[in-house]
Amino acid sequence: MIQAKNRKEITLDTQTLSILQFQAEKQGRNLKNYMEQILKEQANNFELTDGYKTMMDEMLDKHEKGALKYTSWKDAKKQLFMK
Repeated sequence: MIQAKNRKEITLDTQTLSILQFQAEKQGRNLKNYMEQILKEQANNFELTDGYKTMMDEMLDKHEKGALKYTSWKDAKKQLFMK
């Protein structure tokens, strides 16, 4: 399955890049591939806490009951940028 990919620019100091380059070479990878792999691993290590799960269950319940009030993006932009 082909996944869509997005480009993002990051800025790192020279020392950090040197360390990452060294680690990449130790694993036989190029720097870009190594950094992508580290980020994928970190993203996949995300674990939902019990508090977060409870909060999301409550929000979904409120949504189903129609108890939440939503603001459209158009109205939110007015509120944010008209001050």
